[in-house]
Amino acid sequence: MKRYILMLVAVLALGFSGCNDDLFLEEHPDTFYTAQDAFKTVDQVKACVTNMYVHARYWLQNDVFLKGKGTDFYDDPMWRSSGNGISNFSSWSSDKGEINNIYDAFYQLVSYANQTLEGAEVSGLNWDSEDDRLYVRAQARFFRGFAYLVLGELYGGVPLVETFYQEPRYDFTRSTREETYRFAIADLKAAADTLPDYPKEAGYVAKGAAFHFLAEAYIALATIRDNDVVLLDSAVKATEEVTARHALMKERFGSRANPDGGEEMNGVAAYYPDGDVFFDLFQRGNLDYSEGNTEALWTLQNDVEVWHEFGGNQSLAYPNNFSPVMREMKWTDEYATDESTGPWVANIDESKYPGGNFCAYVGGRGVSFNAPTKYVCEDIWENDEGDIRNSAVNIRREWVCIDTTHPLYGKPVTLDMLKTDNIDRFYPIWTKFAPVDDWGFEDLQYGGNRSNMFRDDYACRLAETWLLQAEAYLRMGNTGKAADAVNEVRSRAKCQHLATAGEMSLQYILDERARELFLEERRWCTLLRMGHEVFADQLLGYAYYTRDYPTYTGTLEWSLFPIPQKAIDSNLDAKLEQNEGW
Repeated sequence: MKRYILMLVAVLALGFSGCNDDLFLEEHPDTFYTAQDAFKTVDQVKACVTNMYVHARYWLQNDVFLKGKGTDFYDDPMWRSSGNGISNFSSWSSDKGEINNIYDAFYQLVSYANQTLEGAEVSGLNWDSEDDRLYVRAQARFFRGFAYLVLGELYGGVPLVETFYQEPRYDFTRSTREETYRFAIADLKAAADTLPDYPKEAGYVAKGAAFHFLAEAYIALATIRDNDVVLLDSAVKATEEVTARHALMKERFGSRANPDGGEEMNGVAAYYPDGDVFFDLFQRGNLDYSEGNTEALWTLQNDVEVWHEFGGNQSLAYPNNFSPVMREMKWTDEYATDESTGPWVANIDESKYPGGNFCAYVGGRGVSFNAPTKYVCEDIWENDEGDIRNSAVNIRREWVCIDTTHPLYGKPVTLDMLKTDNIDRFYPIWTKFAPVDDWGFEDLQYGGNRSNMFRDDYACRLAETWLLQAEAYLRMGNTGKAADAVNEVRSRAKCQHLATAGEMSLQYILDERARELFLEERRWCTLLRMGHEVFADQLLGYAYYTRDYPTYTGTLEWSLFPIPQKAIDSNLDAKLEQNEGW
């Protein structure tokens, strides 16, 4: 069943204490138990597998911090935060909530994985087959390896926990960053050896995802070992395992590409003639490998019917959080009329557009909790003709006036037509996070207001694998092979200019990742694993509050996130060292 991993309610109904939500490094259990006592059936072990998927989905899709909030990608807009957004680094400390939450979340994922591994070793359970049990173990090792990869990239060396302890411990010590990466590599290799070639069900991991993150782990380890060529070669081989099984989508496909078919939704035809293959990658019904998307490696599942029946966070709030506020916008004098109060306020049907906060032909009831930087809006697109990722259908920079009293009703509205007193509330909209029309809003039938969409989301896809391969070759000094890997992505994007060996640099790859993977990749992980020079240059050069609205003018004396102070303070029987610069 496609949506099994969404059904967290089934897990909760078990009343199974083996999958509790206590944060591992800060446990306060009511009772102690053994794995033998806790796991009585195979279904209880598989409930822990479900928990890993649900937990990972929340922290990869619903909590958007890792996707680059505060980096060169996006931040709290000035008008909402008064200069106190994430990238105002003067406000950072070892008590910062976003940093503490990620640390806790990925240790919780480790805890779930350890519980699952223990459950899979309990004797006397009635498994369908030994392969069934090994598949459960492989998924657990995937998630534990993935968790330690993220922790190593963000925090450096951290305590390595291989067991779900029956009693609380207060004597953890930190590993080195190298040891953390090697631990992640061992788990990801074991997972890759056992997982199936392709997902058994939509949303499940398979070899493609395991080898993808294994390649990233090898590159991370090679980076702190002065670009160790043996490790980089292992990274390339891991990417080749992915590219041997998966292929980039290069032609239009799926739910909105067929002129003669497709499901009508909210009175809108499925077929979208102005789309392209990049547009199709992000349309509902197109993201899973089982739906014909050969570049999907691991997708996070969302379903409107599950949400409607059970509630929860089975949706993407991107249209609400990443779209600009389109109310009370004032015309410049050139376009104003005596009657005009703004192109998105007058004569709006409140029953159709609740609150008057909806711009026709844009696709979201935006409240602008996140605003993109000039780096992703402008810089990365300079001198890059033909790139469909920057086409009008994939990044919308023009809107349509729906003020029926205005002479420009029904015509395009651009930034130059709006007064600058509130222009910082207004920015381009990526189709990735806001549908182009009501076809993308399934929940309208249940009273939705265009704040959420119920499309699946990518945890990783093949385009990123090619860019990992490019980075590995670049670090090896093989700029020609690096350019070839980048051009796998750029060719699909129909770029008129293809990368050359002489252009290859980490900056070029970071820019290409931004063009391809904005709001997909874990940008904080990418920047921090590349080292202080790259990370500091990128943040001080492009982050929202260091360039666009420079309220932070200092330097970055740190290269890693701080270990949360509460983790240090609660580790009573041993000293948990803090990272340098905190």
